Amino acid sequence: MNLNNKLESKLDEIADFLLNHEDYNPEIGALTGLSGNALFHFYFGNYKNDDRHIEKGVDIIIELFNRIEKGYNFPTFCDGIAGACWVLELLKEQGKIELEEDIITEEVDEYLLSEMNDFITDNNFDFMHGAIGIGLYYLKRYQNVTFSKLKFRYERYLFVLLEAISAKAIKSGDTIHWESNIISGDYNAEGCNLGLAHGIPSIVVFLSKLGVYPTFSGITTKLIKPACNYILNNKINNSKLSSSFPNWIIKNEINKSNSRLAWCYGDLGVAISILKASQTLKDDNLLNESIKILKKTTKRKDIKESGVKDAGLCHGAFGIMIIYKHFFDQTNILLFKEMSDYWANLSINLATHNDGYAGFKEYNVTLWKSNQKLLGGVSGIGLAILDYLGESIKWKEVLIID
Repeated sequence: MNLNNKLESKLDEIADFLLNHEDYNPEIGALTGLSGNALFHFYFGNYKNDDRHIEKGVDIIIELFNRIEKGYNFPTFCDGIAGACWVLELLKEQGKIELEEDIITEEVDEYLLSEMNDFITDNNFDFMHGAIGIGLYYLKRYQNVTFSKLKFRYERYLFVLLEAISAKAIKSGDTIHWESNIISGDYNAEGCNLGLAHGIPSIVVFLSKLGVYPTFSGITTKLIKPACNYILNNKINNSKLSSSFPNWIIKNEINKSNSRLAWCYGDLGVAISILKASQTLKDDNLLNESIKILKKTTKRKDIKESGVKDAGLCHGAFGIMIIYKHFFDQTNILLFKEMSDYWANLSINLATHNDGYAGFKEYNVTLWKSNQKLLGGVSGIGLAILDYLGESIKWKEVLIID
């Protein structure tokens, strides 16, 4: 059986499982909440012309509204309201659902604004769990609404965040950076996070998304290149390490270990952010840097050396696959297509758990756990397979890959 057939078969298995299996999920956000599952059902239903999955997706959307109306009030993109509302906007943008333009109330938006301001006060510009995630929801609304009053509302919200990002940027020569709290297990320090999931690369992607609009480009243009300079200036010059960038930078500490090969942390996320910046700024030097970073990662094929244990999007093999595919789609460099194929084949072979969902489990620190969420589970794996097989790539915005 060739790779495409293997992927199609596994996709059907995942779809059947998600259609008929219920795991109660108390959260509603895009990455670890119910709305991420809705994305899978709508995209798969469209791909296979299967109304059962469309209906399942609609049921999830109704449940999202019900929970918000009953007082659900967790704000983040990963788990909460910002992510759920972002998913609604993406599905509407893609023509998969119809919603009134003002169905998301000003009360919800003002609640998120208050939470975003609290995150800003705490220097929390985290994409998954902080201010950037709420900003991405506001940006999606700004892109989609047509009523001038609504457009101005989201413009105002975005300027609040953009001006805070600018005000809190730490300047040094031709670089800028942002400091945050670095927590990993028992480790806790102040420093600069270089992970796409939580750090400076996600700020660069957000600024680059804003920067295509003249309304915001006057501020973003002054920030994007210096932020990229900071990241690139911290490239590791150590021939004994296979990675190019550390997970984070702490004052007076020397990084002596590889970062993993993954979406969440490491060189792949850095490459994504530099690529996005190059496209907004139309900067060929940055484009070449992003390609150079990614080309070096193609030498990391050993699953143990790369730190890969599972197949999920966050820190697993399918997350690696979709980044290589994205770079191939953007550059037409055949090496990246070959690497996408390599990791797709490796990913499908990780479905080895007899008690896992469609054979897959997520590895978390020391435990293996079945998971149907987008970020680490089978709904995300299903979306990655759909992407590989040619279904619309628009959903990858949920991982700020595009």
